[in-house]
Amino acid sequence: MTAGSLGLILCIADGFSGLPAWAQPVSEPLPSERSPSERSPSERSPSERFPTQVWEQGLQRYGQGNFQAAIALWQTALEQQKLHPQHQALLLSYLALAEQQLGQWNQSEVHLKQAKTLVTTDSANASLALSKPSIQARILNVQGRLYWSQGKIEQAQQAWQSAQAFYGEAGDSEGQLLTRLNHAQALMALGFNGQAEEQLEESYQQLQASQKGVPWSANVRATGLQLFGTVLRQIGKPQRSQEILQESLGLIPPEAIDQQAKTYLELGNGAQVLRTRWQALGKQAEAKAAEQSALQFYRQSETLSQDHPLQWQSRLNRLALLVEMDAPEAIAIASQFQTQLPLYLASQPASRATVQAQLNLAESLIQLKQNPEPLIQSALRQAKALADPAAIAHALGQRGAWLEQQGAWAQAQYWTEQALLTLDPLQLSSLRYRWEWQLGRLLRQQQDLPGAIALYRDAVTSLAAIRGDLLSSNPELQFSFRDDVEPVYRELVALLLDESIAKDGNPSQTVLKQAIQQVDALQLAELENFLGCKLAQTVALGAVAVDPKAAKLYPLILDDRLVIILEPPGQQPLQYTEVRLGRKDMQVQLQQLRYDLATPGRTPDAIAGLTTVHDWLIKPFESALTDQSVETLVFVLDGDLRNIPMAALYDGEDYLISRYAVALSPRLQLFDPKRRSRNLSVFLGGVGRPQELEGRSFPAIANLAPELEGIRNLFATPQPLVNELFTKANLTQSLSSQSFSAIHLKTHGVFSSDPEETFVVAYEGLLKGQELGPLLRGRDARTGTPSPVELLVLSACSTAQGDNRAVLGMAGLAVQAGAQSVVSTLWEAQDVPNTALMLRFYEALQNPAISRAEALRSAQLSLLEEGYTTPHVWATYVLVGNWL
Repeated sequence: MTAGSLGLILCIADGFSGLPAWAQPVSEPLPSERSPSERSPSERSPSERFPTQVWEQGLQRYGQGNFQAAIALWQTALEQQKLHPQHQALLLSYLALAEQQLGQWNQSEVHLKQAKTLVTTDSANASLALSKPSIQARILNVQGRLYWSQGKIEQAQQAWQSAQAFYGEAGDSEGQLLTRLNHAQALMALGFNGQAEEQLEESYQQLQASQKGVPWSANVRATGLQLFGTVLRQIGKPQRSQEILQESLGLIPPEAIDQQAKTYLELGNGAQVLRTRWQALGKQAEAKAAEQSALQFYRQSETLSQDHPLQWQSRLNRLALLVEMDAPEAIAIASQFQTQLPLYLASQPASRATVQAQLNLAESLIQLKQNPEPLIQSALRQAKALADPAAIAHALGQRGAWLEQQGAWAQAQYWTEQALLTLDPLQLSSLRYRWEWQLGRLLRQQQDLPGAIALYRDAVTSLAAIRGDLLSSNPELQFSFRDDVEPVYRELVALLLDESIAKDGNPSQTVLKQAIQQVDALQLAELENFLGCKLAQTVALGAVAVDPKAAKLYPLILDDRLVIILEPPGQQPLQYTEVRLGRKDMQVQLQQLRYDLATPGRTPDAIAGLTTVHDWLIKPFESALTDQSVETLVFVLDGDLRNIPMAALYDGEDYLISRYAVALSPRLQLFDPKRRSRNLSVFLGGVGRPQELEGRSFPAIANLAPELEGIRNLFATPQPLVNELFTKANLTQSLSSQSFSAIHLKTHGVFSSDPEETFVVAYEGLLKGQELGPLLRGRDARTGTPSPVELLVLSACSTAQGDNRAVLGMAGLAVQAGAQSVVSTLWEAQDVPNTALMLRFYEALQNPAISRAEALRSAQLSLLEEGYTTPHVWATYVLVGNWL
C-alpha cells in the first residue's frame, strides 16, 4: 500500500449486499496496493508479467459499481494469461470481493480458497512468496468480509486478526490500521467490548503518531480519522464519532474538496443517528439540535461536491431526513429532485450507486405518497443491465411496497414474489426478511391467514439468521429496531391468535405456546440489540420444575389490543385474555401512570392507574392463581409496562405485593434458575459526596455510611470502598482479588436503553455502559475464571425518564456482569426509607430458605407497615432476573 493509497479505502456504500451499507465492515472495496508491474524488475518474473491494463479496467468498473463487468475482466485475465501464482492469488482476491458485492458467497469462498492455496504452496519463486505477505493479508481481509457478511462473526474476527499480523510483517501500517478497525467491529459484535476498545484506541494512537514524524500525508491522516469516525458510529459511539470526524475535517488540505464533502456527509449521517437516539430517549431538545446539525452538514457537503456523486448522496440523505421530520418543504424538494436526478444520471455510467440513488429517492416518494414508478423502472432497467440480482430484487420489492401503499394487493403480491424469487440463489437474509414481511402483510390483507403466517415465520427465520449482522451496535439499526424488527414479531403473534380464534373461538394451547416463543424471541432480540452481542441461551425455565409456586405472565402490546398469557406452575394449561385498546391509547395511559408514580403528591391519580392495569393483567386470572396456590409472579413485560412496578398493582383494597412476591425478566431463558448461596459474601461501595460530572449534578447521599455499615454488620464483608476510594481502578482490584456472591453499590446512576446513557457514578468519574458490566463481573480469586455474581444491588440508581426500554439497562448489566439478579429502582428513591428497605432486604436474605423475590417483598411490606404507604416511596424497587 502506498502512502497516498488510504484514500482508496472506503466504507462499502451499497445497500444491497448481505448487510445494510452501515453494517458493513470497513473493508477494502478497491485493492489499493501497487500493481506488481509497477515494482522493480527484480521483483517480477519476466515471463509472467501482471496484466496491469485489465487489472486497472476491472478496478474502474468496480469503482463505478459495475461488479459484473469487473468480474468478467478479471476472469478473462486469469483464463487467458500465464501468471505467477501470487499474481493469480491477487486477482482471485479482487474477484472474490466483487462476487461478495453481488451476494455470490459460494463463488467468493471458492476463489479465496484458491488464492490461499496459490500463495501458501507457491515454490517456483520462494523469495517472491515470502516477500509478499501483503497478498496474504489482502486475502485474509477479504475473507474476513465474507465471514462477516455471512454472519460468521467469530471467523471474521480470526481472519482480520491474522490479516493484521501479515500487514505488520509487510510493513504496511495503513493496511494494519484498516484491518484493526475491522477487527474492532468483530470483537464488539462478539461482546468483547474491552478488547474492541483497545483496538480502536491503538488505531487512534497510530493515527496520532503519524502527526509526529511518520511520513503520512495530511490526506492519509484525515482519511484514516474519517474511517475511524465511521467505525465509532457503527459500534454505537456517535458522539465520539462526531468528535473524530471534526478532527479529520481540520486535517484535510483546502484543495481536497471531495474529501471535505465526504466528511461533512459522514457528520450529517452521525447527527442523524444522534437525533434518532435522543428521540428514543425522550430528549426532544437534544433531538432537535441534532436534526438541525444534520441538515447543515448535508448542505455543506452538497455545496462542496458540485457535479460529484457525493452531492446527490447528501441531497437524498437530507431529503430522507426532511421526510422523517414531516417538513412541509419535503414534497417540493422531492418533486424538484424527480426532475433533476434523471438529468444528472444520464451523464453517469450505470452502477449500483446510480441504482441506489434512484431507489433512495423512490423510498422518500413512497413515504410522501408520491408516485415513484418512473424511478423504479429506471433503477430496475439499470440493475438488469448490471446483472446485479440484489439490486434487481430491491427494485422489484420497492415496486411492491408502492403498490401495497396504493391498496393494489394482488399486483403488490406479484412484484414482491418476484423480488423473493430473484433472491432465492443468494444468501441475503437481510433483504429476504424485508420482502417476506411485506408479502406476509399483503397476504393478510387478502385474508390468507395461513399464507401470511408462513411468510411471517420465514421473516422471523431470516431475522434470526442475520442476528449477528444486526448486532454491530449500529445505531441506525439499533433505533430503527422499533420500526423494522419489532413489528414482525408482534404482527406474527396477532396473526397466530386471529387464525386460532377464527377456527376455535379461543386460541389453542399450541398457538399460545407459539405466541410465548415469539414473545421470548422478541425479548431476546431487544436485549441483544441493547448489548450489541449475541447471548448464549441457558435452560428454559418453563421446562424445569424450579419453582412450583411461581406463575409467569406474558403481556404483549399489539396494535389493536393488549394480550396476556398466563403460564401457571406445573403442567397446567396456559390461559389467555385480551384488552381491546389501541397501542397509542395504552401508551398514553401508561406514560401518565409512570409520571403519577414518580411524582410526589399524585397518589390518587397513581392509584387509579394502578387499578386499571391490575384489571388488565391480574383480575382475569385471580381464580387460577388462587387455585394453584401461586406465591410468586414473574412478569415478562413489554413496552411501557416495563416502567410500571407490578408490585403496586391495586385491586381496590390491596396492592399486589400483599399476596405475591414479584420479579421481572426480559427473557426467561437467560437466567439460569439456581437458588442462591446459603451465605452471601457481599462487596460494598458507593459515593455519598455531591459531584458535578460531565455537566450533570449529583447531590449528596446522606445515608451512605449507615446503609453500608448496616449491611456489613449482617454479613462478613471487607471494608467498603467509599467516596474517593470508589474508583474504577480500586473496583477492578477489589473484585478481581476476592470472590463475592453479591455486590451492593449505593451511588447515583441511570439505566437507559442506550448503553452510552447507562452509567453509575464513581468518584470523579462515570462508569458507563458497556465497560460497567465487565468491570463488575465476578472472578474466582484463585483461578481468575469468571465466578457468577448472584445478586447485584444498586440502591440509588433509577431508570431514564421517558425510556420504555430502560429496564433493559438493568437486564443488560446483569448479563454483562454475569449476575443472576439485579435489584434497583425505577425512579429516584428517598434516602431514609431506601436505607431502611435495604437493611430489611438483607436481613431477610440471612434466612437461606427465603428467595430473593420474597426478601424484596418482605422489605417493601415493612416500609408499608412503618407508614411509607404511598407507592412513590415503596414501589420504586424492582427485581430483574432470577427470583429464587
